[in-house]
Amino acid sequence: MEGFPTTYDAQNRIWSGAKRVPTYTEETSIGKIICNVMRNWPNNVCQINDVDGVELTFGQGITWAIRIAQIFKSKGLKYPDVIGITARNSTYVTPVAVACLLNGTPFHAVNPVSDEVTLTHILSITKPTVLFCEGQDVEKVRAATKAWQPEIFTVVDPIEGVPHIDTLLAPTSTEILYQPELLKEGGEQTMAILCSSGTTGLPKAVCISNQTLFLEYFIMNSELVTFSASGLDWYSGLTSFLLSTVIGSTRIITNKPFAPDYFVELVKKYKINFVILPPRHMSALTAYPGATKEALASISTINYGGGFTSMTTMKKMQELCPDAMLCSGYGMTEVGGVAFNFGLDNANAAGKPLTGIRIRIVDEAGKNLGYNKTGEIYVHTGLPWKGYYGNPIETRRTQDDKGWVHTGDLGYFDDTNLLYVVDRKKEIFKYQGNHYCPSEIEGVISELPEVDEVCVISIYNEQQGDAAGALVVKRQGTAITPKEIADHVAKRLPSIQKQLHAGVQFTDKLPANPNGKTLRRLAREEFVAKKDAGK
Repeated sequence: MEGFPTTYDAQNRIWSGAKRVPTYTEETSIGKIICNVMRNWPNNVCQINDVDGVELTFGQGITWAIRIAQIFKSKGLKYPDVIGITARNSTYVTPVAVACLLNGTPFHAVNPVSDEVTLTHILSITKPTVLFCEGQDVEKVRAATKAWQPEIFTVVDPIEGVPHIDTLLAPTSTEILYQPELLKEGGEQTMAILCSSGTTGLPKAVCISNQTLFLEYFIMNSELVTFSASGLDWYSGLTSFLLSTVIGSTRIITNKPFAPDYFVELVKKYKINFVILPPRHMSALTAYPGATKEALASISTINYGGGFTSMTTMKKMQELCPDAMLCSGYGMTEVGGVAFNFGLDNANAAGKPLTGIRIRIVDEAGKNLGYNKTGEIYVHTGLPWKGYYGNPIETRRTQDDKGWVHTGDLGYFDDTNLLYVVDRKKEIFKYQGNHYCPSEIEGVISELPEVDEVCVISIYNEQQGDAAGALVVKRQGTAITPKEIADHVAKRLPSIQKQLHAGVQFTDKLPANPNGKTLRRLAREEFVAKKDAGK
């Protein structure tokens, strides 16, 4: 990994990537960069929507974005006003996001599959003035935002009585002379807001600064055709959006869920070169008979991350795409990319620190650790971060006064300066790409009068992610079945990721430390043992 020189400060026990040399000044708006790229290549294809077949050129995309941005400005929207986007990938989502960046008004991208309770919580943090959603979600969005009633536009599936985005696309006499708004707070100005579960509790709104969006695309160019199933509400989806608008590559989008046969069809149809795949999608793909070398021949780069990937899956993937580079990345929404790895020689490593990144491995006493010692991973990007929107307490809990972000992940560096992530300190799980907090499910199960104690654990499945399971202590003298518990959870928490996909096991006592705190890892071991014994 010669492209990722890493230095180790033995005295302070800090690993550092190469020095960051900015291409742009801190005052350069990401909106201005995108505007220049899209105007310079007007006839190149920006994105292709496989659902409706619409090919969007950079010229058309920037024209729509400018018109929307001009309307934002005419409505008095400016920084720090927030514009909401809760929609799957579709033709108009990109122009809306670009318009926000042109106008300097951050967009808050929220997963549209969120249930009403979660949506209410998330959107109440930023209270968007204007919100873009799909027609099928209008009533849910209205209910979630009834406290402040933002102006709502649909981006697909028009609804009578609700303005559609095409009402914002009329030509203007000044669009040809348009210039993006200047940054009011320089490089630290928040330009995007994504959701993260952080280390505890319900989702938080993560501020992403203008300067953080200057990603380094060392393996990308404008000739590539890219695909990621993620929407704009995921960091991988945001990256995919930037690859298109900043680098000029062609992005294939769809709102259909991932399926291996559909993915193969997309690759063959559009000659896709660069893909971002979570482990569960890779696993499903390698098990699909229709995934052949011939069908996937156009792929030159496969980026994967976000969970454990078995060596078996990676080897099968490399066999299917023998000429492709397999790359993995480690990062988090709060800091972006942290480390990068490629190839199969050290495939289970998170990789080496990216440019500008510094990393410490810290024990519970706050002491920096050296090589081959496991502790919490602390990251310093050297870039501005305003933290969690409207949540200074949780911001201080995640980032200390020296700028180090406490990731909640446990890891170590080996003797070759490769970072390994071995476990999660934070109690947040992810199923089918969606985060959930075990404590929320525990709270719902505890509502049942027959339940004395409960610990929700996760059983990892490469294709689905962290399936929730409940280890339950029944109240003495009562009776309740696993199905009754699972049905109660399903009624109270309808989101797919919050269901008890791994089932329910009963125990006489939850494992705990001397202070009485439940030990989730031991609870998981007991859950698995009981489940295996019952087979």
